[in-house]
Amino acid sequence: MNNTLKFLIDLQEIDRQLFEIEEKKGSLPEKVEKLESQADIIKSELDGSRATYEEYQKELIATKGELMDSAEKVKKYQDQLYLVTTNREYDALTNEIETVKRNIAEMEARQLTLETAIEALKEMIASSEEQSTTFVEQLAANRDELKEKSDLTDARQIELEAERKELVAKIGERYLRKYNRILKARRRAVVSIERAACAGCHKQLSPQIIYEIQQMDKFIECENCGRILIYNPSEE
Repeated sequence: MNNTLKFLIDLQEIDRQLFEIEEKKGSLPEKVEKLESQADIIKSELDGSRATYEEYQKELIATKGELMDSAEKVKKYQDQLYLVTTNREYDALTNEIETVKRNIAEMEARQLTLETAIEALKEMIASSEEQSTTFVEQLAANRDELKEKSDLTDARQIELEAERKELVAKIGERYLRKYNRILKARRRAVVSIERAACAGCHKQLSPQIIYEIQQMDKFIECENCGRILIYNPSEE
């Protein structure tokens, strides 16, 4: 048997097992990665909402304090009205009172806005916390499942990858490029004859080509799909 063909057959078997390992893991790695990304987004939004909530709470407390101070100021100015002796002093105090009252009206409007926003943020935070908890639980379950499957397959995968690396070093660059190109496009690069046809694309083969393949002494490709053809009596 041609050595290159033997090496390619062995390489195909290693890659077949590696494919099976990846299939056992399935879409879990991508699913875990997607959940992690979603969990990060939810956490970031939740942190932002909490920070805004704290900021509004501080502003609300400050606004209420300013309202109390302004109310005291109005009362003080109103008491002083009874003590003034000139129209000029009276007008000045009246203007101060009106200015403070306008500020009070603006602060009361701001207080209402803050209280409404804080209430909305409370609901948003509660909903986000619930959603975050669900994602964390789902992510943990998928991580556990992935770890369980990985624990069963990682050791064998490492072993196979080491064998593959050793085998690849024995194969000529031209044949290896051809093999990898077919493998990437069609998953199986090396196929046998089945019922006088290519097992990959089922294209019928001529008796002469079949005879040449059976000799297993040279590199023969399927004219239809480009796969590397071999002879395996057990699959005939």
